[in-house]
Amino acid sequence: MNHRNAGRQLSQLLFLVLTTVTLVNNQTSLAQSMGYIPEMEVGLSLPAVSGSISTGKSLLIAGSGVDIDFPRRIAQGIEATEKPARFGSRGVRDVQNYRKYSPSVALIITDTGIGSGFVVSNDGLILTNYHVIDAAKSVTVVFKPSIEGAAPTKTDAVSASVVRVDQKSDLALVQVRQKPASATPISLGSISSVAVGADVFAIGHPTGESWTFTKGVVSQLRRDYQWRTESGLDHRATVIQTQTPINPGNSGGPLIDSETGVLVGVNSFKSEGEGLNYAVSVEDVRHILNSKQSRYIKKTGSSRESSTKSKTCAPKTLSSGRSKSGDANLDLIDLDCDGTADAVIETPDDQTRGISLQIDTDKNGQIDVIVVDNDRDGNADFQLVDTNKDGKADIIGYYRPGESEPYKYEKFNA
Repeated sequence: MNHRNAGRQLSQLLFLVLTTVTLVNNQTSLAQSMGYIPEMEVGLSLPAVSGSISTGKSLLIAGSGVDIDFPRRIAQGIEATEKPARFGSRGVRDVQNYRKYSPSVALIITDTGIGSGFVVSNDGLILTNYHVIDAAKSVTVVFKPSIEGAAPTKTDAVSASVVRVDQKSDLALVQVRQKPASATPISLGSISSVAVGADVFAIGHPTGESWTFTKGVVSQLRRDYQWRTESGLDHRATVIQTQTPINPGNSGGPLIDSETGVLVGVNSFKSEGEGLNYAVSVEDVRHILNSKQSRYIKKTGSSRESSTKSKTCAPKTLSSGRSKSGDANLDLIDLDCDGTADAVIETPDDQTRGISLQIDTDKNGQIDVIVVDNDRDGNADFQLVDTNKDGKADIIGYYRPGESEPYKYEKFNA
């Protein structure tokens, strides 16, 4: 494939992929259809590509010295809650807290990754981190299935719109039209009642392990704390330092007082070191809930960062070559202008086979989203998402011709 053709196909597919949760080949599993990237044969000056995405190995461009730094994982899958009888009094309380609050926690999916969120009002307002939704105009919200451990169905996934953001405190509010009756608002606590040493717990989706319960203690309350996220924004807020584990996918989930059951913070980020996890305080949650408009801050960064990452990022082909089987052209794509590959376009020689855009949304070396242009007309036809990191698609979304977002989702059975 020459670079002109690759660019044309890339622009056609990317127009349809920069959206929400998506899809893959409707006849095979994610692993069977496009779950790995075969070795590329070196042709002309084109570099070789190697590494099995399905096995999580790094994808490296030979001789380039560029590391592939793949984003957050979209995953779904939880362990069934054990019966309270197996625990002591504290264990019983933990089980009860999980059962009570987990339906109020949602999985937030955008075109760039996943995060957590939770219900704060009966009319469907959901709070999350700003860096979870970033510049997204809409998101997909997946509510917890009624059966513990079950994969979500199309009735669990709903579209949401961004209604207000607070970049300073790294918070955002999204709205869904309707929510399950079990997803009740989590009551807000008070910053004055947050005590060092108090037991707290979190529910979220760490590295995509959906609806995971973790607990710890409050280590310290830090006012006027400043930190920076991957979006390049310098945030400032009152934060709660906690030993409760926070990992990618936990962001935007609730930190709840184990005794009183009220919200004390929003799990947001972690620092280098053991047990250094931070949640934006309920004090800042009240601010965004009471505000009438969004609050923005200027993006900061070095002159080098500004020159290499323009405001209008255009996806770029990093390398091209042939598949190991010799029946398709492969193009490594940098979608977010960070100099590393996070997607692959596969164009089979067989004209009856569709063109696919295979994306590693969480930059972990494993394909989890595939968008397919089945009839090669430049329009995405469907998209599959591997939500439980087992190499198979769990959710399928269908596109109408020319639209950039799927108009419906449903459970996918390979």
